[in-house]
Amino acid sequence: MKKSYPLSMSDERTLPQDFAGWVYVWDIDKTYLATAFSSLRGLLRVPLEFAVDKRAIPGMPEVLRGLRRGPGPEFLCAPLYFVSASPPQLRGVVAQKMLLDGVEFDGIIFKDWLGTLLQLSPYRLREQVGFKLAALLHGRRRRRHAREALFGDDVERDVEAFDLYARMLSGEIGAGEAEAEMKRHGVRRADRRFVRAALDEIPSPRGTVERIYIHLERDTPPERYARFGPRVRAVRGACQLALALFAESRVDGECVRAACRAVRQSRHRYNDVPRLVEDALARGLIERDRLAALELDRV
Repeated sequence: MKKSYPLSMSDERTLPQDFAGWVYVWDIDKTYLATAFSSLRGLLRVPLEFAVDKRAIPGMPEVLRGLRRGPGPEFLCAPLYFVSASPPQLRGVVAQKMLLDGVEFDGIIFKDWLGTLLQLSPYRLREQVGFKLAALLHGRRRRRHAREALFGDDVERDVEAFDLYARMLSGEIGAGEAEAEMKRHGVRRADRRFVRAALDEIPSPRGTVERIYIHLERDTPPERYARFGPRVRAVRGACQLALALFAESRVDGECVRAACRAVRQSRHRYNDVPRLVEDALARGLIERDRLAALELDRV
């Protein structure tokens, strides 16, 4: 029997085969929810948590609802998918948390912890780049022509995985270079084989990754992401993320105001809205004339 990367997938929405619109793919852990993956203790605690134990990063539910709604007067119902390194046994807990937050979604890909152990590969419980590549490519098979925006963080090496996926998908790099990069990022040989096979199953022409948004959960200096080019946007929390999305007409002004209001009322490190706005302007996440329409001084 042919083995594949141990993923657990659900997809509740069938898009047209020629769908070429926007699709939003979010990492759950440390991007939407404050999941504790940074320590072994935190990792082992994950399967034991209930929906009420899950804490959303301030303002992120507002951003997710805004993306789903879209920037115009009509409800867009934009395709929204999630990727999580949590085990699939948490599917009900995560779905309940999203229900509590008013977040509608179309599917989730979990890392199959049991399948990983049955394949005698416990290293996968902590490895992220190979998992994210496998998950994104498996999701892409069902929406080959879509324009994707990916959302991650600076905790789980998301930018490396997302950027490599984008370049592999578009053909910017060949098989040899992709193999070398995966190896450099610590992706094991068997997992590199799974990733190559998943890519080969997606015929050309393919859609592209238009944007990669990285939430700076660890307050990584944003300039470190300059080497990834203009496709990557580093943001300090939900307020800046909403500003960047508004600048690109992905959400409306009410989404930005709601996200920034939630941030201001929180105890998160990124809760100084005026400072966040000035930083967003300085780094080109939004232009001043676009910002003026938001009236954020009322938030």
